[in-house]
Parts: sequence; C-alpha cells; structure tokens
Amino acid sequence: MDSQSDQSEVSATADDTNQVAKEAEGHDAIEDNSQNIIIELTPFQWRVLVTSTSLLVLTAAVGIGIWVESGSSHWRSDPEDFRKFGAEVLTFFRQHDVNDDGALDLTEFEPLAHVLIDVNVSITYDLPVDPDDSVVTVGAHFQPIDLDSMQSVANKNYDLSNPDLLPLTALRLWTKPAVELKNFATKYFSLFLSKSNPAIGVPYHITPFSFQPEDEMYDMKYTMLSSNRYHPPRVTGDLIVLHNLLAMFHPSPFINSRFAPQGSLACLRAFNDEWLDISIRIHAEFQLQRPPRQPFWFTPAQFKGRLVISKDLSEIKYFRLYVPSNRRLNVDMEWLKNDPDHTMDVDIGYMKQMELRLTAASRPATYEGYDLRTSLKPETEPYDARLQDIKWTNEVQVDVCERAMELVFYPFKSVPYLNYTEVHQIASEQKKLVHLIALWGALDDQSC
Repeated sequence: MDSQSDQSEVSATADDTNQVAKEAEGHDAIEDNSQNIIIELTPFQWRVLVTSTSLLVLTAAVGIGIWVESGSSHWRSDPEDFRKFGAEVLTFFRQHDVNDDGALDLTEFEPLAHVLIDVNVSITYDLPVDPDDSVVTVGAHFQPIDLDSMQSVANKNYDLSNPDLLPLTALRLWTKPAVELKNFATKYFSLFLSKSNPAIGVPYHITPFSFQPEDEMYDMKYTMLSSNRYHPPRVTGDLIVLHNLLAMFHPSPFINSRFAPQGSLACLRAFNDEWLDISIRIHAEFQLQRPPRQPFWFTPAQFKGRLVISKDLSEIKYFRLYVPSNRRLNVDMEWLKNDPDHTMDVDIGYMKQMELRLTAASRPATYEGYDLRTSLKPETEPYDARLQDIKWTNEVQVDVCERAMELVFYPFKSVPYLNYTEVHQIASEQKKLVHLIALWGALDDQSC
C-alpha cells in the first residue's frame, strides 16, 4: 500500500478519534502523557494486535453498557467506557457500527471477521531487488471511468449531489493510479511461467481457481465469495507479485474475484532457444471503500496481457497488462445499500484506459558502480519496436491462446456465439434455429 494512501487513512482515523474524544467533553479530564512512537510489526504481531483490539471492541459493544439516548437515533459512549477503553477502541467500533445503533449485527460484524481471519490491514508486501538482479520499471496508465456511461448517473439526471449517488464518491475520487512508476526484478515475473513444460497454445493456471466439487449446488454456494469485505485476503509466494502489480492502480486489489470466473490463466504463445512469449488473462477486482461506508466493488471486464521474457528470467523485452476498451462497457460496479435487507446496487460503465506496461526493456540493477535499483526509468522508446528482431522457432496466433483461455473461463463458449448481423445467413446454410440472447453487458467477461 503506497504511502499517500496510508497517510489518508491515518488522517481519516485521526478525525474519527477526535470526534469520539469530543463526546468526552464535560467528563473528568484524562491525563495523557503518551508520545508518538512508530513501531514496525511483523505479520504475526499484526494478528495479535488486531485480534486483541477487536476482542476489546466486541467486549465494549456487548458487555459494558453502550447506551442509546432516549429519543435519539444514534448512540454515544458511556463516560466509563471512554475511560476504560479510550477513543481509539470506540472509534474502531463506530466505524463498523454502520447503522449507528450501538450494536454490531452479523452483517456489520462480517467485514471485521474477515480482518480477523486474514489480518491484512496495512501490510506492505516487499519485493526486494538484489544488486545482481535485472530490473524493469513498470508504468501505470489510468483514465477514470466515464460517469456518463453509467445508468445510475443518467437515471438521476447526472445530479451527483443526489443522495442515491453518494456511494459513487470513492469512484469519482479515483482519478489516477496509486503508484505511477515502480521497479521490479525480472525474476519476479516467473509468476507468469508454467511450473512444468507447457504445450504451446494450452492454458495453465497463474492463480488457483476456487474449489469446485462435483456437486453443482455445492459449487454454486461455495465458489461465491462475500461482497461484505473491505480488506484483501493475505497472499503468499508468487501471488505477492500479482498483488503488487495490481496495487499500482489501487491499494486494495482482490486477485480472485468474488464470482466466477475466478482466477488467472496464462498460455505459451511462442518460443525460441532464448525467449518465451506468453499470453495472460486475469480476473481481479478492487474494493474502493473503508468502514463505515458500505463496500463498493470495481470489477474490470478482464485484464489481458502479454509478456516476452528470457528463459533464464534475466531479461524482459515486453510486458503489458490492460483492460480491453474495444467494447461499449468494460467495468462492472456493485455496492451494498444501507438498508435492512442489505441489498446491492449494480451498474456497468466504460473506462478508456487501465494499463500497466514497461517503460523500457530490462537493465542491470547495478552498472559501473551505480545502483539503479530505485532509479525509475521513464518511457523513452517505441513500445512494439523491442520485438522486431525476435524470430520464433514455434508459435501460434494470439487469438488461439485467447480462445483457449476463454474456454477455460467460460465453457459455454464451446458453442459458437455469433453477431446478430451474421447469424441468419449461417443458420440458413446449416438449417438450424436461432436462439437470441439480449444482454446489457458482455456474456464472456465480467462487464455484465
């Protein structure tokens, strides 16, 4: 998570703490001789800290007399609670008490439960670059969503001050990538390579798919992940690389989407004695909100990508990962409503650019005594020119890999789907009936 995002979260927490502290005005003054101390915690220490704090919050909520004023629609803390637990604990509770009734129901507790289970709050995944590594600079390119493409905005006559459009605030404020340039060691891009010897044109997994047992109803129930979450689950191993790449757009990427298709695939498109050319397809999403606001999910249709890397991982000539923008709609958005049934609003929109790409081919991390590991290289050369000199020993067309990955994600695409303008002639030639499907978004990506 980048420092700018961390600072904004700390500022928001400080404001909330001040609000709780104001409620203590008129009570006996509490002496505070504390000083600001910065402590670096290990992931295990984070787990202990978050679990202990959360248990204190639950104790405060359940057992020690949080009270509701007569005739008031919101609660305030008892002075004794303030003395025992302090402003920070009460602020933490208030953030999760969405309806401000002085108690956490199961729906309000669920996001907190995910924090307790995953303990992934403010954890930064470091990817160190060693002096003998090769390094690349990845640039993030981002143009915010076109609000005019969203039905919910059009239905409110484009009046963004309408209370029904308040959940879009986080979306409107997301106008640039969280990290514009970042260095990676080339070795970390092994994430996109097969762990065995792949056949050309045959997809393989980058991230694991959700568990899918044979029972269809069990499968439907247990492959859908909760929408009532804020913090991404913990990632380990190679998946830290994918998390760091996607976190360049926004600090809260979920590398597995809540609904099928879940996971990521890659496919060997071409190779020679030195180089590999790999096609990539990723289904991931982002959580834009923090408590006490309801979750807001931003789900791109897909991330399509290409990587050209040496077999020994020492060089990268080309890397690009992007949301295709060739369709009228390419982003699905869902947000929980603050109503008794916790229903969800859904909309689809269009964004012109959401893309990661190398600024230049890889270079040594150290050169003639200069340490280049933290030197960010701007984009200086024509992007596709880097591949002109490569001759492939064996290759298939890009659409062969894309079609193969599509069939893994969407098995129903084994049946040919045709445009309305083509289908009548083909149906007539094959003497088959036409089954017409009308959709708001696309059937074969997440923008539906």
